[in-house]
Amino acid sequence: MEMEGLRGLAAISVVAWHYLFAFYPALTTGNFGLQHMRFEDNIYGTPLAILFSGTFAVAIFFVLSGFVLTIGFFQTKRADIIKKLASKRYLRLMLPALASILLALAFMKLGWGRINEAAVITSSEWLDRAWHIEGDFVSAFFHGIIGIFIDGKSAYNNVLWTMSTEFIGSFIVFGAALLLARYRYRWVGYLVLGALTFNTWFMAFIIGMAIADAYSSGVLEKLKNRYVVSVALVFGVLLGSYPPRSDGTGYQFMNLHAYGLDSSVIYLTLGASLLVLAVILSKRVASAFQKPSVSVLGKYTFSLYLVHLPVLYVVTTSLFVSMVPAMGYNKAVLVAVALTVPVLWVVTKLFEKYIDAPSIVFAKRCSEIYVNRKQLNMKQQFVLIKEDLQFKWVLFKARVIAATRRTEDLSE
Repeated sequence: MEMEGLRGLAAISVVAWHYLFAFYPALTTGNFGLQHMRFEDNIYGTPLAILFSGTFAVAIFFVLSGFVLTIGFFQTKRADIIKKLASKRYLRLMLPALASILLALAFMKLGWGRINEAAVITSSEWLDRAWHIEGDFVSAFFHGIIGIFIDGKSAYNNVLWTMSTEFIGSFIVFGAALLLARYRYRWVGYLVLGALTFNTWFMAFIIGMAIADAYSSGVLEKLKNRYVVSVALVFGVLLGSYPPRSDGTGYQFMNLHAYGLDSSVIYLTLGASLLVLAVILSKRVASAFQKPSVSVLGKYTFSLYLVHLPVLYVVTTSLFVSMVPAMGYNKAVLVAVALTVPVLWVVTKLFEKYIDAPSIVFAKRCSEIYVNRKQLNMKQQFVLIKEDLQFKWVLFKARVIAATRRTEDLSE
């Protein structure tokens, strides 16, 4: 439950990060010539930045993926758990991501949003680069089912740069867990994998997997004391606050660029790993993420992550541009964001209910067919999937008819 809460708060950090990218770019880039508030230069490059560090939140996602995807296997040593997760991983990621791309394409074609006007007012280069493509359904469709897992980027919904890393990282830990879990000296294998993936986001998956193994085998029990937790929290926050550009900040002496290393990837991964460890090791820290108001966010994490940019581009920019002449810059941002929050929450809930949740069910169903009935030939498996889809379509039509009848009854 605490991991769901942590994941949900990380998703909110990603949303905050992108809103700051759009309206307060100095806070996210360190370019203080773009300041719109007095205190942006005082916050940038300090531990306070952890509250809205989207890249750190992504590092948390990756560490949690390595942990969550392998914890069940380490606790039971049942290989079928890995096989089931692996067989549904592609559909689990692809279907919601594809839906978010098609949603963005629809908004683009309708011409909704005032992105260009907002970019001129905010001086945000990030916002100015949004949706500068001539999208079409065919390219968007193939981009959603294949491109995001190859390119590591998306002009339709740029948060999808993580899909390639998430997909490949998942299978790295699946394979590593199956190959190494039963060996006494598997920790040497983890170190080798950590060295091979060092300076990449895949290192976060390896660390997450190692934490899952240590938790399941009882190794972490020896570390459960307040001093270890305090050190993990302090260094997790300090490393997780590492800025995109460290020049002129307290982090400038930690820059590893001269050694050919990506400082952000390394420090943010280590910071995320320490934070996850602190949550696991301390009941007090975990309780903060176990509160119902926090843990419930985990259910909506992926949906919020996927839809917040289209909502920002369409709703928030339109509100901001229309209000800034009368209110001034900062008040217009505040009101536009405040009015966007309920819209974003409604869109997130609808996306979760009609896209994300059904995608999970469908991916699970396909996984069961593959794992439990793989003795069937391809034609027989296709028939089973077709029958399942036909049943869901009939059920959906029945619900629509029932809803229509209820509406007619109310109108009478």
